[in-house]
Amino acid sequence: MEGFLVGPSPDLSVVIFRYAPKYGDGNEFNRQLADELRRDGRVLLSTTMIDGKFGLRMAVLGYNTHLDDVDLALELLQKKAAQLTQST
Repeated sequence: MEGFLVGPSPDLSVVIFRYAPKYGDGNEFNRQLADELRRDGRVLLSTTMIDGKFGLRMAVLGYNTHLDDVDLALELLQKKAAQLTQST
């Protein structure tokens, strides 16, 4: 997905990634992105810090997680990142 960087190779089914904004503080942008997703409430991603960089974590190990759930998460990530990019 355009603008997103994948972190270290995933263990099990946890993927770490972050959005790379063209301008501004990437850590603050990704904190805001995580907050927007929490406010929306349709998907829940956890967060982490790796080497001083704030990242988002998606875990799809749950037995009741389906492809539609992953598709929704990716759609919301793109939408919320675009909205935040326009507002900064």
